[in-house]
Order: sequence, then structure tokens, then C-alpha cells
Amino acid sequence: MILIPAVDLMRGRCVRLFQGDPSKPKQYYNDPLEAAMFFQSQGAEMLHIVDLDAALGLGDNSKIISKIVRSIQIRTQVGGGIRTLERAKEILDLGVSRAILGTAAIKKPELVSEVAAIYGRERVAAAIDVKNGSPAIEGWRSKTSLEYISLAQKLEAAGAGCIVFTSVNSDGTLSGPALSDAKRLVRSVTIPVIASGGVGNLEDIAALAKT
Repeated sequence: MILIPAVDLMRGRCVRLFQGDPSKPKQYYNDPLEAAMFFQSQGAEMLHIVDLDAALGLGDNSKIISKIVRSIQIRTQVGGGIRTLERAKEILDLGVSRAILGTAAIKKPELVSEVAAIYGRERVAAAIDVKNGSPAIEGWRSKTSLEYISLAQKLEAAGAGCIVFTSVNSDGTLSGPALSDAKRLVRSVTIPVIASGGVGNLEDIAALAKT
């Protein structure tokens, strides 16, 4: 098991959303690089970066992402608003270790295949953000009628190197992860699963390790 800290970017700053609600950002750092350097100093092996502005169609934080990638020595994975092959290339060509496709992966699984064919499947992940039991897209604002287990299997077949599973209802609450959902997912695919949302203490991490 690898513990991956997250840096969520909004308007150039490091924030945390409560249950994916962009109207309630809680700011932690004015300079996201400071957060990235802190996590690296604490022994993190990888950093998870989410461009919330890009996910919501409100611009992007590419310059900050590039600065972080150039300034730290650990691996990075970036998600948020990567909905075209061109954008995936832009992100990966910054030196990012892995691009995370969310809405685009669900709407166009062939994009996952295209990115994997160019960069290798280890450099592309598929995000499944579950809200009220179903995958959500478009910055968590739209709900789908898809079943997340079959979706994960479809995305694995398309070429995703891992699945980033987020419980939107738990995200930002620190109230504990969606253990049963994560466990089902881990047992349904052969690629690694990254569980996100609600992790608030060491007990939560230990519980996830058992899935």
C-alpha cells in the first residue's frame, strides 16, 4: 500500500472542498508548492494533484503544476479537466508521471486507449467519482446511470493502468472512507486501485489497507 497525499488547486491556491462543492473551498496554502514540498519532506512517494478549475471549466493551473513537477523529486499524478488527447499530452509532457482521466474516460473510453498507446498504460489512470451511489462527471455536477464496478472493468480493458476511486459524499469530510465500495472495486479489477475521500486518521488508512 502507498499513501498518496493530495494537493487540490483552485485559483492558484491549495484548497479542500467539502463533498465536492466548489462554493465551499477551505484554503490551506497560498503557495501550493509549499504544500508539495512539505509532503515530500514527510516521506511521500507520490503526489496527487487535482486541478479543480480545469475540472469545472474555469481555466487551469498548468503553470503551477509545471512548477511543482520541476521542483520536487517524487512522482506526480494529475487530474481535473483532462478531456482531450491534446490536454493529456500537455500534462504528461510537463513531466507528470500519470494523467488521470475522469469525465473523458467515462464518455470516451477510447481516449484512455489512445493515451496508453502513446505513453504506456502505467501513465494513464481512470477516475471514478461516486456520488450517491453512481459515477459523477463534469466536476461532480452531473450524475450518470452507470454502475461503477462494470465501468471500472471497462476502463481497465480500455488500457487504464489504475483506477482512482473517490467517494464524493465522503470527500473533504474526514469522516472515513467508503470501505465497502472500495473493497468491491479492488476485488473486481486486476489493476491497482487508489481510494480517496474521507480519510481522516491512521485507523482509516489501516482499514483501507485491509481491502
